[in-house]
Amino acid sequence: MKGISEYCETNILVIPQALYSMRDATSLLDTGSSVIFYKSLEEDLVDVEFYTNMPCVVYIESGKETITTSDNVTHYLKANTAIFLPQGLNLHSDYVRATENLKAYLIFYDQNIISDFLSSSNGIDPSKDINSELITVKCTEAMNVFFQSIQVMNKERCDSSALIRLKLLELLHLLAADSGGIFQAALSSATKTLTPKRNLVRLLRNDNVVNLSVSDLAHLSGRSVSSFFRDFKATYGMPPKQWLQERRLSRAYTLLTSQELTVTEVALDVGFENISHFIQLFKSRYQITPKQLMLSQ
Repeated sequence: MKGISEYCETNILVIPQALYSMRDATSLLDTGSSVIFYKSLEEDLVDVEFYTNMPCVVYIESGKETITTSDNVTHYLKANTAIFLPQGLNLHSDYVRATENLKAYLIFYDQNIISDFLSSSNGIDPSKDINSELITVKCTEAMNVFFQSIQVMNKERCDSSALIRLKLLELLHLLAADSGGIFQAALSSATKTLTPKRNLVRLLRNDNVVNLSVSDLAHLSGRSVSSFFRDFKATYGMPPKQWLQERRLSRAYTLLTSQELTVTEVALDVGFENISHFIQLFKSRYQITPKQLMLSQ
């Protein structure tokens, strides 16, 4: 059975589905549509990209974790902190062990339970504006007591769907009490259709993107070409075509100095189909031809 780290070396982690086969995560209570997982990490786990296939509440029991959104907004989570993750997001998680292992609960909700909770929240305006798609809540001691009861139910092998449902509703009420109404607004927005955008900065760190077109990158990032251009320029301060050309030339320079490849092979590897054009751009950037660079090594 793979750990989360091993799995994410070649895959985006789709939660909750992928967690069932991870040795780092344990299913505590499961109704078949909603589920509570317990995650325990002893070693660093960084740059894990994951997709939320259901609305999810993450509660940190110990340790610290960082969640980064597709817009590169960072949320720092520590013990006794909860965060709500709507359905349909691509996010990144980073955990670097300091003094404590990361221990956290991941609670996945079906829409029926969320709807029942919102309908019973008297005096709450679920249309209240929120400034972020992710809502962080600092929790009281009552939350620790709640999860202790979950562990007891798991130990006693509770399989009553009705009782588990009540516990899931109890958790939502606890979070609502600690958030002052913001949490209900986030839950209300969970029913909206979200575009699964990916984090541009994290995505474009990969050297393999250099041989893709701008339209390919837009599609891979979960954006239309127009929104990709807009988000890209806001992040990098230049058009994607200019950035891509500079990245290709930089990658070509590295390959020419570290591997036994021909100029043609390097040009094709980084996405240039016109070899003469590649040589011209390379010389303009580095004041030396690719061939001259290879001979100087």
